[in-house]
Amino acid sequence: MKKFYFFIALLISFTSYAQNDVTFTVDMNGYGTAFTTVYLSGELNGWSGTANPMTDMGGGIWSTTVSLADGEYQYKFSHDDWAGQDNLTAGDACTVTDGGFTNRILEVNGSAMTLDTASFNACYDDGNAGPHNTTFTVDMSGYGAAFTTVYISGQFNGWDGTSNPLTDIGGGMWSVTLPLPEIYTEFKFQIDGWSDQENFMPDDAGTVTNGGFTNRYINVLGEQSRSYVWNAEGSTLSTEEFTPASFKTYPNPTTNSWNVVTDNVTINTIQVYDIAGRQVMATTPNAVTATIDGAALKAGIYFATIQTNKGQSSVKLIKN
Repeated sequence: MKKFYFFIALLISFTSYAQNDVTFTVDMNGYGTAFTTVYLSGELNGWSGTANPMTDMGGGIWSTTVSLADGEYQYKFSHDDWAGQDNLTAGDACTVTDGGFTNRILEVNGSAMTLDTASFNACYDDGNAGPHNTTFTVDMSGYGAAFTTVYISGQFNGWDGTSNPLTDIGGGMWSVTLPLPEIYTEFKFQIDGWSDQENFMPDDAGTVTNGGFTNRYINVLGEQSRSYVWNAEGSTLSTEEFTPASFKTYPNPTTNSWNVVTDNVTINTIQVYDIAGRQVMATTPNAVTATIDGAALKAGIYFATIQTNKGQSSVKLIKN
């Protein structure tokens, strides 16, 4: 097992060492095997079988809250000092397969979180298996050599070299939107039918290593948009074209709604994502001002992608 961190960045990359309370809940109904206590085990506690016991909440539900620094963590639910553990299926959307081990995966980024209740031995089911529109954008401006087309290849297309070309959207940026099922999948960007490809080292942020190959990966749990830089570890949620100086977002933090005001620029669409990259809201104002209604959102950090008639930019939103 290994530990690696990566951080979701929007306009700039940043590192935070703040601690965030994260609540884990698991449904043990249907497990069918006698046990005494359920535990949370993972990179957060050195895969200890006893360090983080969970509390029996009644009705087969067990819960615990732990304080975690920003980063990415693999974990499982276990019971009675590893007498039993989650047996998860490689490729399930809530998992990552790394070094031959299939575990649950969690991204923590700057806010308290209450995770959806998981079922022991299975991912939670939100009732929507997809397909989900998933946008991949890669910055090729630093590549430094001639090429014709950028492609995305991965487990989702059998690592085919030409099935999914990206479109040149200008400024060195290439992009494609794919309808993907709710899935975990490994992938890479490559050039001209595998004439060149990204190369990563084990432990690079946002990658996994299996069978001697180190690739990027993504967990598709809903609509999302991810941006990358060729051969660079990690990912961001959007590309910066329409500059932050062109608009103001207030109040931020808010307990209810955010106002977006531009310098006479028409806002076409606003898409709001949670810290896992899942789209939670979308509006089409078609106006120079807009309101993002956050009343129904949980407290935490979100990211809004603002598409205008002069380009696209993003803003970090904080809901109290």
